[in-house]
Amino acid sequence: MQIKTIAILGPGGNVGSAIISELIKDGLRFKITAITRPSSTYATPPDSTITHKAVDYASFASLKETFTGQDAVVNCITGGATQYDPTKLIIDAAVAAGVGFYFANEFVSYLDSEQYRRLPEAFVGGKVRIRKYLAGLADQGEMTWSSLNGGPFFDMWLAKGPAGIDIANRRARIYGTGNNPLFWTPLPTMGLAAANMLRNPDLIANRPIYICPIAQLSQNTLLATVERVLGKKFEVEHVDVKKINEHGRIALERGEAGKAMKGLGVSNQFYEGDSGNDFSHLLENEVVGVEMVGVEDAVREVIERYGEDVKIVEGMYYVEACEI
Repeated sequence: MQIKTIAILGPGGNVGSAIISELIKDGLRFKITAITRPSSTYATPPDSTITHKAVDYASFASLKETFTGQDAVVNCITGGATQYDPTKLIIDAAVAAGVGFYFANEFVSYLDSEQYRRLPEAFVGGKVRIRKYLAGLADQGEMTWSSLNGGPFFDMWLAKGPAGIDIANRRARIYGTGNNPLFWTPLPTMGLAAANMLRNPDLIANRPIYICPIAQLSQNTLLATVERVLGKKFEVEHVDVKKINEHGRIALERGEAGKAMKGLGVSNQFYEGDSGNDFSHLLENEVVGVEMVGVEDAVREVIERYGEDVKIVEGMYYVEACEI
């Protein structure tokens, strides 16, 4: 399969923009159409040849018309559009338009883990059912698909607070032992891998691809590395992640998913007793041109990009057990 024309939904988001940044390095090899909602303020990169189209994501006819002539549709939209019905509408419109390749919007989700699958679809989207639907289309010869999964974005988690490290204020929240292995991928690496998948789709056809370029990462190694790079010691608070997990699961069983989600997201990464983040046995870095990088190099890149005074999102940094 050869891909030349690519429609990217959600081109202004974190993943969409990272993929576009890689694809435009190929010059005129790809003809890219950036697809947004009519209300979007997206602007194409300067001096690029990208075409921008505003589309009603809820209109089958509008989607089909826009997808006609495209070899691939890359879905990078987030929020409510990740639910099953809106996503299926996009896929069905792509099939009707004769699109040969669909790139599913999984990215940070280890869909096969027990911890992920226990979460309500209303909160995490219809990704599990959509993958099953895509597999059925592939079996029928209707469409080829793939997805990319790299765990949480290393750079955004470190800079914005979810990693439990506040670079600007030299403080950290260590969840539990701080030793649970982490499988995180920098956003630019996600963009590179996704672009390489579109460059060589036959290598990744009809299956998910898992990547992680940083080995031996944990909260403790991350904090120690940040302290070493900055030459500063951080004030450390130790957090009872076991309690966070237990309260979150009780709330979930009671049907109070909104209350549980933040805590379960934290425990899914940091709690050895119930962590569903380890997909190391599935890694295919070499297939999509991803090279390993040291923790220190990754940390230095984040600090260089965001600065030493980067402000965290307090609600992502400070997570405690929900009330039950």
